[in-house]
Amino acid sequence: MTSGRKSSSPPRRRSTRTKVVPTPPTDAAPRTDRLLTLSEAAFRLGRVHRTTVMRWVKEGGLRCVRLSRKAILFELAELERFIRDHRSSG
Repeated sequence: MTSGRKSSSPPRRRSTRTKVVPTPPTDAAPRTDRLLTLSEAAFRLGRVHRTTVMRWVKEGGLRCVRLSRKAILFELAELERFIRDHRSSG
């Protein structure tokens, strides 16, 4: 005969490990080889909207690195060049 009970197993325990987050470099000079996301680039270019950055890319004024149709990255040196070239003289 079998009883109508299911065998109960102990509840699953959550992992107690903490997530290790790498610390940014402590150099005084910023890294120029780092690639920035579209949102980071928009913030760096004066807190403009992401669509404004994409318009500048389509117009050919700003170069980007396309990993896929949706993954677009920007070199920090390219953003600095764009800012320098488009700084108002007023």
